[in-house]
Amino acid sequence: MPATMRTLLASALRAAERGSALAALAGGWMILAAAALVAVDVVLRKLATVTVGGADELSGYALAIGSTWSFAFVMLNRGNVRIDALYQHLPRRVVAVCDLLAVLALLAFASLVAWHGWGVMSYAWTIGSRSNTSLAVPLAVPLALWWTGYAWFVACGILLLARSVMALAAGDLAAVNRLIGARSVQEEAADELQVATESLGSRAS
Repeated sequence: MPATMRTLLASALRAAERGSALAALAGGWMILAAAALVAVDVVLRKLATVTVGGADELSGYALAIGSTWSFAFVMLNRGNVRIDALYQHLPRRVVAVCDLLAVLALLAFASLVAWHGWGVMSYAWTIGSRSNTSLAVPLAVPLALWWTGYAWFVACGILLLARSVMALAAGDLAAVNRLIGARSVQEEAADELQVATESLGSRAS
């Protein structure tokens, strides 16, 4: 049974990684579109003294939504900032426990935000709240998209935590580090080298 559970969790994590990559890509395009809209608005104001209505409002929504849609991708790829001055000198089992506590703390905070975010979104939907601007955007819409990012983040975090706990219980400290450990300098350097190699290869072709 534990082996079956590990297999199921590993498959679920792979699916979560694919979904998180797509969400992060969508969020990135959303932020780029908002940046382009703001740039057009600035140029039009300078050259033609006209403005794109609501550019600042829409860019704010895009930044908030695009950010939350990227949270899970960052967590699953261990891209979140970690202070490892002491961490890297601790015994491996202590490091694994610290990693689990870090994920728990992150999940607790994100769950709290998601819980209260749901309340705000539900209230905005119930009263039909709209933004106090010329666009009069129904606030439940951007709030729902923003909240979806947090909900997905919490779901992925629970999967990641469950898989890491099973790895620690099995004594597989390498797997715990691979799942939730802080990225080492060597890993960062290897990633940068791979990106540079791929970039050079694409230019050569």
